[in-house]
Amino acid sequence: MKSAVLRTALGLAFVAALSGAAVHAEEGVKALPTLLIKGEVVSLDTNDPSATLLTVKDRYGFETPIYLMAETKISESEQTVDTSKLTTGAAVEVEYNFDVNTAKRHAVSVKLASAAAAPAAAPAEGAAATPEAVPAPAVPSEPLAQPATPAAAPEASAPSANSMSEETKVTPPTP
Repeated sequence: MKSAVLRTALGLAFVAALSGAAVHAEEGVKALPTLLIKGEVVSLDTNDPSATLLTVKDRYGFETPIYLMAETKISESEQTVDTSKLTTGAAVEVEYNFDVNTAKRHAVSVKLASAAAAPAAAPAEGAAATPEAVPAPAVPSEPLAQPATPAAAPEASAPSANSMSEETKVTPPTP
């Protein structure tokens, strides 16, 4: 009789522990991490009725499609603007979430770079570095100085000066 009561008590304790762990696991659900991409607008597709698709090209040339939802905040220098400001080539910084189940990116906020900061952030496409813009390497005007004579080593580890002729002595190269 005591063993039946003990089994029942242990069974109830086990079930309570499992249900408590399940409730705790549901409460511990975390929000998706917010990711960041900086680049320029490649395209803005408004044909999809569910959401607008913004394509951003980063500095490495990768194009990333990101959905703009109704709750996405679009701003330019701390002021809210509409999607008409997202023109091709505009410099943007997009914070987004990646949904693993659908493999889609959903924008949280889109920040347009102000007109003054845009040229500093990325050079224009036609402004590739020219040889005139790159500084020439420094060329010494006089030959390199000969290295100082090496410090005298202990006689036990170095051969004596008498054992080598002047022609066989080698000076170490300078780094």
